[in-house]
Amino acid sequence: GAMHRALNPDGKFSRDGYGAQARLVAAVLAPSDRVLELAMGNGFNLQWLASRYPDNSFTGIDLVDLHVRQALKNTTGLLNAHPTRGSFQELPFADSSFELLFVIESLCHATDMELALRETFRVTAPGGKLLVIDGWQTPDFAGLDPVVRRAAALVEKSMAVGVPSRLDIWRSQARAAGWKIESETDHTTSIIPNLLRFAGLAERYLSHPRLARLSLHLLPKRLLMNAVAAYLMPLCVQAGADTYRAITLTKPEED
Repeated sequence: GAMHRALNPDGKFSRDGYGAQARLVAAVLAPSDRVLELAMGNGFNLQWLASRYPDNSFTGIDLVDLHVRQALKNTTGLLNAHPTRGSFQELPFADSSFELLFVIESLCHATDMELALRETFRVTAPGGKLLVIDGWQTPDFAGLDPVVRRAAALVEKSMAVGVPSRLDIWRSQARAAGWKIESETDHTTSIIPNLLRFAGLAERYLSHPRLARLSLHLLPKRLLMNAVAAYLMPLCVQAGADTYRAITLTKPEED
């Protein structure tokens, strides 16, 4: 049910890596925190956390009705899990509603990143945190070979990235929204095993040109786009175009 990449720091793919992001959230979770997950998908992380931390309240939002229905099903019986429909660019919550927000591989889909950062800042209580686990273009992106940049652009389009964010520019946008960057950890090498696994699956399809051309007419467009992204992602990461990080932002205490 995970809709994000596994983290395998030992260099070997393991499904246990799909729980790594939720463990990163748990590491910054305080006992009394009210928690909001942005773009919760099928509720994989919401279920993982709510089942292990019954004294915390976990709310999740997602734009896709199908995801919300699946998340409701996956969290059945968990009274501290509350999936609902919503956009992180227009959060349906009052100011200072949560002590901890987190978003995994989804803030990149923002069509207005500055608005998303302001909205998350608004609903976070003073002293609260936003944990962003996602991919960014590297600061050196503009100087890379044009072929690498073209490959990265194809991945971004295939993955429905709203407006591609360069890491250094994104940091400045976060600070402009009022956030303080508390910590930043590079997990790029940890996603490589999962990316190579995806690429291997995609290569089976792409290595048969006649089948690929036929599939253009028979398979859903989204499935074909996923194959393009899966094939090119490890190449883009290994060429230095993309980086995968966990960044913890803090909302300053009020004076």
